[in-house]
Amino acid sequence: MIQVTIPVSNSILTSLNMEADEFSFSMRKEFALKSFRDGKLTLAQGADFCGMSIYDFISFTSQANIPIIDYNIEDVDRELAQLNDYS
Repeated sequence: MIQVTIPVSNSILTSLNMEADEFSFSMRKEFALKSFRDGKLTLAQGADFCGMSIYDFISFTSQANIPIIDYNIEDVDRELAQLNDYS
């Protein structure tokens, strides 16, 4: 595992009213959320990155109004056509 260090001044933490570990967790959650939304991480990867269960990460994405299933109309039409082919 690679560890990444990001320097943050005490004044930033004071302004945010956060401890270093709270700031780190918050940054991890926001990065995982953005990466999941952008399709760069799966649900499981996002949850793992945050140290959350997949169920907690699903709840977190829901609170941020990010769907866990992102179908566009073309995807739905294609799947319906495939289902009709099997009928």
